[in-house]
Amino acid sequence: MKALGLGVLTGVLVATVAASLVFALTDQPGAPAGARAVYVDSPSGQAAAPRKTRTTEDPAQETPDPARESPDPAQETPDPSRESTDPTPDRADFAGRVAGGGGLVALSIRDGKAVGYFCDGRREVWMSGDARDNRATLTGQQGGDTVMTAALGDDGATGDLVLGEDAFRFTAPAVKRPSGLYRATEQVRGASVVGGWIVLPGGRQVGAVRFGDVERPAPPLVPGRDVRIAGVTLEPEPVDDFIEELTHG
Repeated sequence: MKALGLGVLTGVLVATVAASLVFALTDQPGAPAGARAVYVDSPSGQAAAPRKTRTTEDPAQETPDPARESPDPAQETPDPSRESTDPTPDRADFAGRVAGGGGLVALSIRDGKAVGYFCDGRREVWMSGDARDNRATLTGQQGGDTVMTAALGDDGATGDLVLGEDAFRFTAPAVKRPSGLYRATEQVRGASVVGGWIVLPGGRQVGAVRFGDVERPAPPLVPGRDVRIAGVTLEPEPVDDFIEELTHG
């Protein structure tokens, strides 16, 4: 009986220990659903720590590009030259009489550049200069003491013309083509030929042609047609075609 009791006790103890081990093994918390660890071999041959998986996007891709969102400053900054307060007209043509001189004078303005011409049929002179603040100042192309100053208005120009020792006042109303200033140039046997004409409203005109250092009265001009003098054919041009040449571009 003693042996039987000892055997039963031993069996109970063995069963109790086995049950405790099973409970301990099955009572461990499981890994969260969907979780996984990635391992890489370390140089020592031991398992390396799990590699973390990035769950956010690259910050460089999330940061907006200032160049794409900011407009070009050059496109927003206004051009000061477009907002000029200079009242001088961009283009204007004037032609009239010189008081006491018996000649005519013409003045043309293009984008701040000015070209002028005086002729009385015996002498003539080309002038060029600038126009700002509704005033024009020009000097002679052939040198000498030739100066024109003019105040510009919507209806005309008034001013002074100095030709060497002579000084004149002039009044030149605003004109439109075919009235105004014309010029023609040609080269003949190495000599320069230059013709100039001033045409007033109503048809009155005056002009001269210079062959080198010799001047001749110009034949009448019909705007748009060639002029022939001393065997030379000239093609008179309006101001827009020659002002750049006389004002040095």
